[in-house]
Amino acid sequence: MKVTSGILQLMHLDQTYSMLAGKNVKILHEFFTLLDVHEENSLNDIQFNQFMHSCTDMNTVEIYRVFDMLDVDGSGKIDFDEFYLLACILVSLKDNEEKQFIYRHSRTVFELLDEDGSQSISASEFSAFGFLFNFHGDAVKQIFNDFDISGDQELDYKEFKMFAMACIDRQNDIDRKKKEKLDRDRKNHEEKERRKGERRMRLQELSRTCLNTENIRNRCHIM
Repeated sequence: MKVTSGILQLMHLDQTYSMLAGKNVKILHEFFTLLDVHEENSLNDIQFNQFMHSCTDMNTVEIYRVFDMLDVDGSGKIDFDEFYLLACILVSLKDNEEKQFIYRHSRTVFELLDEDGSQSISASEFSAFGFLFNFHGDAVKQIFNDFDISGDQELDYKEFKMFAMACIDRQNDIDRKKKEKLDRDRKNHEEKERRKGERRMRLQELSRTCLNTENIRNRCHIM
């Protein structure tokens, strides 16, 4: 999922708590107030749908899934606390920090994904809502194969917590490999540029040698 909102592009999560804080919260609240055209301190499904279409590439079905997931009290509306949580998730996605967000807020994420309140997350629930954290298709199956210790095709909170911790390890490993690749690419580029420079100098030297040789021949011919 891509986040395209201009206002969210300017926001970043606190590195310690993985939440928006300070000035960002104030800006977000003012933005929420602008969206709340009916002045009800909440957004209905139509307002929410328009907002999500304007700031993400989600389709309508996915947007209404997210709406139902966030509407934990079943009011049919999204209040600022729920909107704030959504904004934190979107900013984490924008900054590629969704795995850190899951780790820091594993209980909150667990309860969001546990649609039926069974205190466990089924494969179908994860498939339905995992897209919000950029988990798709085979990734969902792999998660359950790796962390479903009981083999019941559901993750309880302890299993989900293990998954969240493993996400960080995997993300760190991915980041490390990316850094190593960038370092290799940089060194290869520098080596190529060095060789190009040496080749250029050799060609220039050869050109000067040929020119000097030609000048000598011309003087000898004149003599």
